Amino acid sequence: MSRLWVKLLAAFAAVILIGMIVTVLVARQAAATQLTHFMVGNLMIRPATLDRAAGAYYTAHGSWDGLAAQFPTMLRGASSGGMMGGMMGGMMNMFDSRIRVVDAAGTVVADTAGSTGAALPADAPGTRRPITVDGRVVGTLVIDGAPMDMPGTIDRSLLNGVTRAVATGSLVAGLVALALAALFVRQITRPVAALGRAAQQIEAGNLAARVDVRSQDELGGLGHAFNRMALALQEQERLRRNLVADVAHELRTPLSGIQGTVEALQDGVFPLDAASLEPIHAQALLLNRLVDDLRTLALADAGELTLNMDTVNLTALLTRACEGLRGNAQAGHVELVYTPIAEATPIMVRGDAARLTQVAVNLLDNALQHTPSGGVVTVTTQLVDATVVWRVTDTGSGIAAEDLPHIFERFYRTDRSRSRATGGSGLGLAIVKQIVLAHGGTVAVHSPPPEQARGTQFVVTLPIHT
Repeated sequence: MSRLWVKLLAAFAAVILIGMIVTVLVARQAAATQLTHFMVGNLMIRPATLDRAAGAYYTAHGSWDGLAAQFPTMLRGASSGGMMGGMMGGMMNMFDSRIRVVDAAGTVVADTAGSTGAALPADAPGTRRPITVDGRVVGTLVIDGAPMDMPGTIDRSLLNGVTRAVATGSLVAGLVALALAALFVRQITRPVAALGRAAQQIEAGNLAARVDVRSQDELGGLGHAFNRMALALQEQERLRRNLVADVAHELRTPLSGIQGTVEALQDGVFPLDAASLEPIHAQALLLNRLVDDLRTLALADAGELTLNMDTVNLTALLTRACEGLRGNAQAGHVELVYTPIAEATPIMVRGDAARLTQVAVNLLDNALQHTPSGGVVTVTTQLVDATVVWRVTDTGSGIAAEDLPHIFERFYRTDRSRSRATGGSGLGLAIVKQIVLAHGGTVAVHSPPPEQARGTQFVVTLPIHT
């Protein structure tokens, strides 16, 4: 399997190599062009100008004496840009040219090659230009080689030197860039590799695996997201284990009761009559309600909870729920008070009447179970903008701060010593939350309520039907 860092580094190396090649080629072409322009513009010796310069020298001195020493200066003056200077020898090499001045007698009096005093052979190569003063020929300018007023061929050694210098610089820059790219690739691939290792650990069942996040960029964000995912998976696994254990516990209680009663009937301990069969029936009903609750939560989790939506009179619904549980309240010596909203028009919501009744009954039953004798359970409603806020408040012992974040979890009981018989299945509040969310509402819990020193308040918010 090809490693990511190898692919990235190879991509960077390819880009750097292409950049180096392009740089060298462009620099070589640019150097050739600029050198040509420089020679044409600044290094060309014009023969006509040199003729005049030689004639002027003869006129000023009356002879060619001393010309050999002044010849380089004359050449500099004859160059088109006046920039011959120390580059004269190099220019001569570029053009492979030799310039000589011969007096009227045929003797060489100035030579770029430094050979003077000898007679110029009649068959000496080169172009001859007469030097005239006042209409009289006083000498000859002999140019041997490429014409001096046309550019010659650029010296390949000079151009190759420029190319080598640019290539060397590009190579050094490329190596530095490749080293920096390797560090950059390492910074990218290291957290990705860490994510891969952590994912493999989670796949193997180690849900406690986490990645060390050292940056705040996109890779850091990915690391934080992975850690949050791992934490969620770990929490879901904890909930799953608890769910399995709680379901097994909840099933064991009624099943044990049914088993014990049946065995007693088989052994003849209890007579086979309606009174003896009643406990079995009651335990079967408990099992049926537990299965129904679990099915409701499973459907809600899957987003498949069916709601028979209709216009529901919430005021009447709460009144019926309170009246239905008033006997339980009286049995526990708890006062159950429902204060409808002062508006004459009933509160109408869009929802499933049966499911909303289930929410009301679960909240009221929960409040009654946790309110001691002599306490009060209050139900109120309030219109806030386009919503109705429905509160169920008790005067019980309240919920500990560490229990509040878990109060809507399934099978969660604030009192671990409670059983199904004394504390319900632990599914009621979880069902309340799922049903309220399915109606587009919210549910929250406060303990103690804002206006009381103790107790608990559940707040349901639903959109009103207009």
